[in-house]
Amino acid sequence: MSHRLYIITGKGGVGKTSLSLSLAKKLAESGSKVLYNSFDQEDQTELCEELNIPSLHLELEKSAEIYMGKKLGSEMVASWIMKTPFFKSLFNMIPGLGHMILLGHVIDLLEDDPTLTIILDSPSSGHAMTMFESSHNFKEIFGSGLLVEDINRMHRFIYAENSLKNYIVSLPTKMALNESKEVKEHLQDLNFRNTEVIINDCLSPLLSSKEELPDFLKIKNQLETAVIEEYKEVATKKVPHSLGEDFQSVILDLSKKDIGELL
Repeated sequence: MSHRLYIITGKGGVGKTSLSLSLAKKLAESGSKVLYNSFDQEDQTELCEELNIPSLHLELEKSAEIYMGKKLGSEMVASWIMKTPFFKSLFNMIPGLGHMILLGHVIDLLEDDPTLTIILDSPSSGHAMTMFESSHNFKEIFGSGLLVEDINRMHRFIYAENSLKNYIVSLPTKMALNESKEVKEHLQDLNFRNTEVIINDCLSPLLSSKEELPDFLKIKNQLETAVIEEYKEVATKKVPHSLGEDFQSVILDLSKKDIGELL
């Protein structure tokens, strides 16, 4: 059964963005209502327009302004508050607060439109864990009040059955998979049970070609095969990453592969 929100995370450079965009492309072509969200990372709006992928880019300060505007009943007052040095520095002083507000904004959109699915291209796994931890930490710190009420609403959504799916993308190396395993276990400790590790299999396109591979690639393949076997209980899925002349062709090719099972 498909989910409402997919969060794709992992270390930098493992293929989170290409996988997120290809999943959004797959959903869009199937006729589903979907948005790709780059969270607080680089704005991919131009690329999404080229690939015909519906997208939404949220700015941290703008999301915070919208959030405070709803609570105060005045967008003007919220805009003025956000311009003060104190509130600008607040997001740097309290780890996870800004990301939690952004996640709340995403959940608002999903609750407003029950037909919508969002593919969230998350920051690195460390930031993702901080985001999820923050909601629990703030709830314990404040105990009650408007912020806690909002956190409870967020939790009702993300912990509901089939609402949220977390994918941790990893390269097929021991260090990367060990880190991914730790992230998965930590998220499961926070009761995010619907979390899986995906191996980004970069060698597949080369191995499928009929050309003779150089010795160093043969050795690399042997090493990766051994690691994948060793961590088969950690990483249950493997995605053959595409090779292309540019980023657009990689995403288009990946969206045509058998990645529908991830949805």
